[in-house]
Amino acid sequence: MSTLESLMGHIAAVWVCDPERYPALAGMDDAQRRMFLVKHSLLHVSKTVGKVAAVCEDFDHAGVKGAESAAALQDGVVKLFVNALKLAEETGLSAEDLLRRAPEFVK
Repeated sequence: MSTLESLMGHIAAVWVCDPERYPALAGMDDAQRRMFLVKHSLLHVSKTVGKVAAVCEDFDHAGVKGAESAAALQDGVVKLFVNALKLAEETGLSAEDLLRRAPEFVK
């Protein structure tokens, strides 16, 4: 995949959110559905942050762990990025929106 837009499309195609996969969505209106999906994505973000925090906490007690810890940290960063893109989709942000608006938050 060569663009942010194509990656977001791939994520949306693989992580389909429908009542078959998420029975709680049945009968929800659009606003309820959006909030359910945002919450669900935030739970995934929280899980990933916890995994990264565990690597850091282990470092505090035992020091440098080497390549395994570096790989776990990198995996966590990639998972956070992917989850952020899913969250962007769920809140109506396109790849173009993200690229246009991101510099506003880098100060």
